Amino acid sequence: APTVGNVTGNSTNGYTVTGTAEPGSTITIKDGSGATVGTGTANETGDYTVTLPSSVGPNAPISVTATDAAGNVSDPTPAKTPADPDTIAPKAPTVKNVTGNSSKGYTVTGTAEPGSTITIKDGSGATVGTGTANETGDYTITLPGSVGPNAPISITATDAAGNVSAPTSAKTPADPKAPSDTTAPNPPSVDTVTGNTDTGYTVGGKGEPGSTITIKNPATGEVLGTTIVDKDGNYSIKLPMGVKPGTQLSATATDAAGNVSDPTDFIIPVLTSRMAIGNSGDNMSGKYFSSGKLPATNGADTGWLGVIGTVILSLLGSLLFWRKNKKEDES
Repeated sequence: APTVGNVTGNSTNGYTVTGTAEPGSTITIKDGSGATVGTGTANETGDYTVTLPSSVGPNAPISVTATDAAGNVSDPTPAKTPADPDTIAPKAPTVKNVTGNSSKGYTVTGTAEPGSTITIKDGSGATVGTGTANETGDYTITLPGSVGPNAPISITATDAAGNVSAPTSAKTPADPKAPSDTTAPNPPSVDTVTGNTDTGYTVGGKGEPGSTITIKNPATGEVLGTTIVDKDGNYSIKLPMGVKPGTQLSATATDAAGNVSDPTDFIIPVLTSRMAIGNSGDNMSGKYFSSGKLPATNGADTGWLGVIGTVILSLLGSLLFWRKNKKEDES
């Protein structure tokens, strides 16, 4: 029987069968139905080459025999035409998920043609990751953190024949935000309230450096003044004219994240610096009371203290004025 060394070609251009047989013998090749599809003659060294039409088709069974000059036919040698080359690109891969961050890198998962090579490129076209789809088509590929957050990437699948799929676009996720500050600053202190109804009042105290101190009238919600605490934790706010003694106010601190402290309640005192205890025409030789350092009220309703203080001062002033006039009459 002849030998079959090789069968090459495709269903477009036809096939070529090569091998060896008895020199001078006639080589006959038949297809699976028994029809003769090609003949030739072995040369003086026994080599033969026989062409077959493309109609034989890919992966088709053939048989090869040699017939000598006396008409004796050898046993057949079976063979098969080759498969046509794969020229069809695989389907574009799917992307199930892209996870990770710029610190630890990224992981891309998805599906593609089983056994295909997965290639991932960044926005510049540089390859940043490769892998292989397993027998069920799943793939998992890691990318370096240098790809960066919110970065465009493209994923392709390449089959064994070298055919490359269309790209599938995706994007790396944004980096997670740092936990926000949700802790409110401590309530500010109200250490001093100075001034009077003629010149206005100034409130001073301490708070978280950089925070914004806001003074309000809690009864009306009106903001009476704001300022930023200095680096040493001190603040001072000049209140507008019209704020009256005995008025209850509140001070809060707001940090850079917008967290607002609990309020510190306080009352504009009845006795403040440079408030005369005499009548408007006599300041009692320049003797004045000073409020000094005023504690916060912590929300207590002490407005009645102002009323009592005002009454006592009025009585005391009247008594002093009466005694002074009496002495002048006696003299």
